[in-house]
Amino acid sequence: MEAMTEPELTIKSRNRHQQAVLTVAERDFLLARNPNAIIVTDCNGYIEYVNRVFTNSSGYTEDEVFCRHYNELPLFQSPGVTDEAWEAVTTGKTWEGETLSNRKNGQSFIEHVFLMPILDSEGKVYGVAFINRDISSRKSIEHELLELTENLEQRVLQRTEQLNAANQDLLGTLDELQKTQDQLIESEKLASLGNLVGGIAHEINTPIGIAFTASTHLEKDTRKLVSLYRQGTINRSDLEDYLDTAGETTRLLCSNLDRAGDLIRSFKQVAIDQSGEVKRRFQLRTYLDEVCLSLRPMLKKRPVAIRIHCSHDVELNSYPGAFSQVITNLVSNTISHGFSGNRQGHIDISAEVEEDLLHIRFADDGAGMTADTLEKIFTPFFTTNREQGGSGLGLHIVYNLVTQKLLGSITCKSLPSEGTIFSIKIPFPHH
Repeated sequence: MEAMTEPELTIKSRNRHQQAVLTVAERDFLLARNPNAIIVTDCNGYIEYVNRVFTNSSGYTEDEVFCRHYNELPLFQSPGVTDEAWEAVTTGKTWEGETLSNRKNGQSFIEHVFLMPILDSEGKVYGVAFINRDISSRKSIEHELLELTENLEQRVLQRTEQLNAANQDLLGTLDELQKTQDQLIESEKLASLGNLVGGIAHEINTPIGIAFTASTHLEKDTRKLVSLYRQGTINRSDLEDYLDTAGETTRLLCSNLDRAGDLIRSFKQVAIDQSGEVKRRFQLRTYLDEVCLSLRPMLKKRPVAIRIHCSHDVELNSYPGAFSQVITNLVSNTISHGFSGNRQGHIDISAEVEEDLLHIRFADDGAGMTADTLEKIFTPFFTTNREQGGSGLGLHIVYNLVTQKLLGSITCKSLPSEGTIFSIKIPFPHH
């Protein structure tokens, strides 16, 4: 059988179209409301049907496309519908892809094309349906989203780099602050040691002076008695007077030398603890007594009494120097602010073990402070006594020693004219 020419195919397609008017009408009714552009061709690619969405979208009329091969019309650009795609569909398979399409006016847009074979009752392919959807808007949005994503990723990378740089700066700043803090604590320790040395000299001077005066007096009386003895003029009363003086002087010498020895021993231990960071076992009550003894020069001219409430069986394995610094700074702060102007009062230091915590309560009945001052007391360099030389570091150092060195916590309560209470809680393992 001879192959039909193209005009014969066109005439045959037209005749088939005329013979299938009802079928086309039925298809038009069913597909008119479909939101996609639809093209139906025969197996050779000649257009037999288009719906209104196609004509409205492409700008072509039905007459302009009817019985024309889909490749005659510049509908699809590259990659378009390839020969392989067409062959697959005409053998009963489906195909889909995206292509750049053209309208009659030359405007380009992106379409999603789905090719589906149309089968007769025997399952043979007698046509192809093009189902086209304009996805230009979606592609535009995807492109914008892609750009936004890329921009966002770039901004995130830039921001991450900035944050990393800022973090490095902060780490450097924190390191410097830590070094500065350590230097401040060391400076405070040196200042405390200086005060301690001055206190030692002043405090020991009294018993040593009394002992020196007593020994001088005893020496003088001894020379007098020796002279009488050598002259042979000594009598009973002279001997009795000398023995009474010697006994009283000896007792005075012993008591004052013992007092000086106790002071030196206490001062020495506190000084060693303040200048070092050695962890050791110690009885808290005994150590608090030693610390308060070292503070006597500070309190000597102040009408303020320190009372200690602590059992003698509380033993710690900790850093006594930190305790010394905390108590010394709290007492110094209280004397400067709570009892200024020769105000009388008391400082009560109590310590007791509560479950796994050592609770130290430092309370005074001094001037107290306002809520605004209370809020800032642990802030470095904050002081209400700047004109009298206050540095604003004492309570800040107390806070750091308690929270960092002793791994505890410290809180403060105070009201004007009602005194101040510092509450310190430190872990206290029972082993």
